[in-house]
Amino acid sequence: MLNSKFIFLLILLPVFSARSQDSLQLDVESKPILSAFAIGVDYGKLAGQFLDSESKFELGGQLEFKNRIIFVSEFGLATLTSNGAYQNTNYTSDGNYFRFGLGYKIDMSAKNNIYFSLRYARASFSDRGVIDITSSSGIYNDLEEPFSRDGLSAQWYEVVVSSETRLWKGLYAGFHVRLRIMDKYDEQQPLDVYTIPGYGRSFDRTIPALNLYIKYAIERF
Repeated sequence: MLNSKFIFLLILLPVFSARSQDSLQLDVESKPILSAFAIGVDYGKLAGQFLDSESKFELGGQLEFKNRIIFVSEFGLATLTSNGAYQNTNYTSDGNYFRFGLGYKIDMSAKNNIYFSLRYARASFSDRGVIDITSSSGIYNDLEEPFSRDGLSAQWYEVVVSSETRLWKGLYAGFHVRLRIMDKYDEQQPLDVYTIPGYGRSFDRTIPALNLYIKYAIERF
């Protein structure tokens, strides 16, 4: 957690040093307190609907204050199938997750924005699979042992850099570059959790990710 906060502060430092304190204060004071509200969808995840290995859907919301400070939230559903997770085992995890956090917005031009944010994320999910043990000699009968585990959870943090372009009035398209940092999850024995909805493989303590989104904003500035 401390590492992600430190990274976030380093990212924001050049932003504040690039603008004088006086000009920043005048700019902020001229904006309404709630300057924009937006909802969006991660359209990159919709491609998973055509894959056998995954199915994902994610929505997001964003509030902007003084056209500078942002509050973001996201909610998603995912089903992940990993037939190569463990030897002789098929594996599926499914569940939901949410993220929320705070960030800072920079108007690069009349149509382009950049955001820096730090987010907390949590997933609630279950996993299941079948262990297939085959006797190579044929002396013993083949064995299929199913397993299913419910009520699992995980939490992590994300450092996010976002860029977007206005397509038409309040309609924007953009992308998020994320660094996911695992905090903790419900470890299992003898086979551990392999994939976590919204995060990825459990044994990766940090995961970079790229997400594509489209959003519509009601703006008051």
